[in-house]
Amino acid sequence: MKSIQQRLLTSLLIGLPLLWLLTSSFIAWRLWHEINEMNDTQITQVARYLIGVSADEEHDDDDDNGNDDHKKQSRAAKIYHLKSKQLSGDLGEAEDDYMGFAIWNKDGRLLMADENGQSFKFLPDQHGFLEDHHHAYQRLNPFNHQWRLFYIHGEHSDKHESRVIAVGQNLDSRQKMIVETMSVQLLPMLIGLLAFMGLVVLLIRRGFKPLTEVSAELEQRQPQDDSPITADVPKEIQPLVSALNVLFVKVADTLAREQRFTADASHELRSPLAALKLQADLLQQQLLQLSEIEDDSQLFYHTQKISEGIERANHLVEQLLTLAKIEPQQHLPAEQLEKPDWLALTDEVLSEVNRLAREKHIQLKRTVLCDHPADILPILVNPTLFKLLIRNLLENAIHYCPEGALVELQLDINAIRVLDNGNGVAPEQLARLSERFYRPAGQSQMGSGLGLSIANRIVELHNLNLAFANRPSPETGFMVTISK
Repeated sequence: MKSIQQRLLTSLLIGLPLLWLLTSSFIAWRLWHEINEMNDTQITQVARYLIGVSADEEHDDDDDNGNDDHKKQSRAAKIYHLKSKQLSGDLGEAEDDYMGFAIWNKDGRLLMADENGQSFKFLPDQHGFLEDHHHAYQRLNPFNHQWRLFYIHGEHSDKHESRVIAVGQNLDSRQKMIVETMSVQLLPMLIGLLAFMGLVVLLIRRGFKPLTEVSAELEQRQPQDDSPITADVPKEIQPLVSALNVLFVKVADTLAREQRFTADASHELRSPLAALKLQADLLQQQLLQLSEIEDDSQLFYHTQKISEGIERANHLVEQLLTLAKIEPQQHLPAEQLEKPDWLALTDEVLSEVNRLAREKHIQLKRTVLCDHPADILPILVNPTLFKLLIRNLLENAIHYCPEGALVELQLDINAIRVLDNGNGVAPEQLARLSERFYRPAGQSQMGSGLGLSIANRIVELHNLNLAFANRPSPETGFMVTISK
């Protein structure tokens, strides 16, 4: 599911352009209607003016020529060739040749016209605007332009014959006017829309920035971090942040009680377990001395099992105490870290697990894979914790390897490895090995299921990586790698 920010931005970035398109379409339609209406009105006004002009012209001609009908009939039409360059004064932004007119008498003789009007067709039966489907309209295209034509007829009188007047307008100029007017109206709206959309995106991202900061802070938190969220958030989400802070306190309190219980219980169990172990050892010694008792071998077997159970319980208590100590820590103090002497450190660990290895006839081996011991994994460590880490890995390998196996500790420039040539681990179980109290199915060896969990926690405190894998073919066995 998309975030609220993404959904809001998507809705606005799609909705605003659609709204602009709808608004622009309506404005364009209204502009088209109004400009057409204005120009048609202008054409009719020009036509009415030309009626008066033609009447005055006819009157003047009568005064000048008297009853000379022959001259009147032979008089040539007056053609006006008006261009901007022929005019003087400030012409503003006037355009040439966007209108035309023509005046005929009732017989169809052209009396007066401009340069464009010469191409207009005499239509004695046409009144008003000539529709574009008229056959004459199709022939009125002398300049490869369409014209809007209006026909009007003068009044009949005794002195003046009727006139047919045509006034036309180049539709290209009209369309140009519409386009320019629309650009003046809509272009600023488009620029304003783009600026507004950019402002909306900026404001939305700025408004969601506190939530982003809270989310980033929660993602970077360590599981043991119970400190409150300190990000400055708006009032609307302040209750959510307050609820999270309260939850952190409750979780921290619960974890603290669990850790105290684990530590207290483990500490209280150490003394009785030690006493039981002592009594079991004494009983074994006495049974060895009383050789005359029948079935002494059976009694010795049972007491040995009791001793092993007590030892296992004691080991579990020790592991729980260790886990209770290191689990709450979020980082290791700098004064506890030092550059280790890996050879001396691993010598101590190998000597501690040597007895356990001899009991199972397992060979321990240490291999240094670099030329100089000083080059081994150059990191700062807590020596006590790292000894515990390596010991747990070696003990785990010894416990789960068959008798007579080889357990190898490899020291390299960029890693420390514990390898064995045992049977390995099922691939589906590798991811769960660091879980508390998890033990692979079918195991008969004594163990608590905490050794690898403790090892993983120690590695986390040192900001290192712990990887579990089976050795690549053709070799068999299990491999644990500690690396940066």
